[in-house]
Amino acid sequence: MMTRTSLALTCSAAALIVLAASSAGAQQDARLALIRDDATRDVVRAQLVSASSRGLPADPFMSKALEGVAKKATSKSIRAAMAALEKRLRIASSALAPTPSVDELAAGADALSVGVPEKSLKQLRTAAPGRSIAVELGVLTELVARGVPAKQASKLVLDLVARGASGVQLTALGRDVQGDVAAGLKPDVALDLRGRNVLSLLPPPPTVSNVNVRPR
Repeated sequence: MMTRTSLALTCSAAALIVLAASSAGAQQDARLALIRDDATRDVVRAQLVSASSRGLPADPFMSKALEGVAKKATSKSIRAAMAALEKRLRIASSALAPTPSVDELAAGADALSVGVPEKSLKQLRTAAPGRSIAVELGVLTELVARGVPAKQASKLVLDLVARGASGVQLTALGRDVQGDVAAGLKPDVALDLRGRNVLSLLPPPPTVSNVNVRPR
């Protein structure tokens, strides 16, 4: 039987959930109100409903819509962009399973948009199963966007994660490669040089222990 205290706590928790949902809905409505064109606003609202029915977060869709509005895109173009985003988010959700955060989903969708293969997202999740990899995905996206081949960038980021590179080191790597490319260095050469520098500061990759292996 539920005591008065536990009942009160349950009710309080439920009230907080309702309040949070109401707040999120109010914020969404406020952002929708920024879209002055009725047809575009209807398109965005329909896409948000579709995303919600699939369990996808609303924020990336709203950001994409407002980006299109800022660029004075047509409602047709905005609908197409949001549909493409929905596809990438669904792929990212599968690749980053079982419980990707909103930041991870958004970062994964961004990575897919620049040509990072779905396989790389799965490998990153396997390499770091118990924590967020939004930073790693963001750095990978930036590297590929700067012209580094997706295969080369994916391999290096995976190697760095396996060796225990920190978010600070990864972010610095991306920034340094960006600077080198701006200075005229080829993207693949810049990544190779900067990547080797970071790897030299890290411990060797872990090896499979044979302690529990039974002799045949």
